[in-house]
Amino acid sequence: MKKAVGLTVGIICLAASIGAQATNVAQLVVRGTITPTACNLSLGGGGIIDYGTIRSGELSQTAFNPREEKTTSVAVNCGTTPAKFALALTDLQAGSKVTGILGTGYTEAQNFGLGAVSSRRTGGYSVTLRDLRSSGVVLNPIMRVSTGAWQNSDGKVAQAPSQYSWRNGSTVTPASISQLTGVIAVKAVINRAQDLDLTRDVTLDGRATLVLSYI
Repeated sequence: MKKAVGLTVGIICLAASIGAQATNVAQLVVRGTITPTACNLSLGGGGIIDYGTIRSGELSQTAFNPREEKTTSVAVNCGTTPAKFALALTDLQAGSKVTGILGTGYTEAQNFGLGAVSSRRTGGYSVTLRDLRSSGVVLNPIMRVSTGAWQNSDGKVAQAPSQYSWRNGSTVTPASISQLTGVIAVKAVINRAQDLDLTRDVTLDGRATLVLSYI
């Protein structure tokens, strides 16, 4: 991963020590720090997706319970300096994942946990990147696993070490851009009612960190 911009240079001349023997040798030290472009990452609404109150009577006892899709905005602003960067999501509730809850078209790497109450797992949710743009230009999502080769993506987000970036041409490589806007779409699926403790309130508690890294 390359990080560039903002080179500062300091020059230190180390004087010869005063002693019985004089020297005509001095050392030149060149120091500096290369820092990444100052890009700011933000999510609309503080990054909170709120499903409000869900009545237990609405839930199927024996089948998973998909809820409506909800969205929030995502933005990256690097000022006037273009940069290549990527996003990665880490599930902070991975231990509460309900296997298979997202259904056809999703992998378990794309399944984020919704927490647990009384050791009973609440459900899961998917995250999808949509409508990515830079200065009005449409960007197409791409992804890679760790430091592997970039490939086209349908926008469905898998957990780290998967990384997501975007291309603005036919070549599957990250575009260098100074601003990004887009939509994060979340679709929650609640566990079967028979597998929940409905004698108390069950809170949907999905939490994930979104990290921007420079390529």
